[in-house]
Amino acid sequence: MEKIKKYIIILNIIFSFILAYEEVHYNIKYLGIVVADCKIFKKDIFFNEKNMEKIIFKVETRPFFNFIFPVKNEYSIILDNENRIFSFSKNTSQPNVENILKTKFIDNRLIYFDNEFEILPSYLNVFSMLHIIMSDQNLPENFILEREGLLYDALVEYNEDRFMYQLYLKKNSISEPVIKNTDIFTWALFMENADRKIFINPETKLIEKCIFSKGLISINAILK
Repeated sequence: MEKIKKYIIILNIIFSFILAYEEVHYNIKYLGIVVADCKIFKKDIFFNEKNMEKIIFKVETRPFFNFIFPVKNEYSIILDNENRIFSFSKNTSQPNVENILKTKFIDNRLIYFDNEFEILPSYLNVFSMLHIIMSDQNLPENFILEREGLLYDALVEYNEDRFMYQLYLKKNSISEPVIKNTDIFTWALFMENADRKIFINPETKLIEKCIFSKGLISINAILK
């Protein structure tokens, strides 16, 4: 009987993890106040004659803050089973800044529309990085993180005691952005000399909390 109980507990943990990452929700806090909601969901698709995963991130300010600083953002990526990016798009809206950005996959090359910048197979972006973490895969300690044409040398340190990733970024001086101004959440993540921490639930492997801060600026994402 005890063995059966153990198997049921293990299966529940595994099943809850599988279901959890199908769709997860976060509160976005700024200066300790919940200002927006974030939803992440994924689905299996057939793209470029391969089975792949599409992951969509949606961020929208709560009704009260729509009067102050309305934000409505959507980002999506398509990845193969080796986490190569085959498609990326963003459609974001906030006061004085609107971004519509898409890629196209031609001749085994992923490039931005109206721009010849190529996202190489080895590059990650913040969304594929988060997917790797939440899928309990091995995140490289060093990699190139691409952001809308800009390239960053990324270094990741994992603290086993705190179940926390610390992300360090150094901008590549030769890269140029494909858009002039980015959205506020992308800007916060890539602030120079910012502190970037990602905390993991050791059982479900879900991201429990992200903290991006610099001085008095602090944006947190907390799992609901």
